[in-house]
Amino acid sequence: MIVVAGNFPIDIAKADELSELCNAVRAATLQEDGCHEYRFSFATDAPGTLLIFEEWRDQESLTAHLGAAHLAEFGSKVGAFVKGAPSISRYEVTDKGPLR
Repeated sequence: MIVVAGNFPIDIAKADELSELCNAVRAATLQEDGCHEYRFSFATDAPGTLLIFEEWRDQESLTAHLGAAHLAEFGSKVGAFVKGAPSISRYEVTDKGPLR
């Protein structure tokens, strides 16, 4: 499994508009083959920070997502909300289960 996690510094004054944009790309992405989770949230300790969390079955699924039209559309619009460079990391996960 591939996990993608990151954060974007954003203009908090535009958070409602940004939420709508995120919800639209999330709905489309969740329909993609191999997408297990695709979530946006705002950091509670830094309200001007948008967090992303994604789970993908494999690299091929993630690669297909990166070429999807709805992600390109999102990318063309999200810049109006971002106030700096994002920090995004990719992790390869070999096991997933409940926290014990």
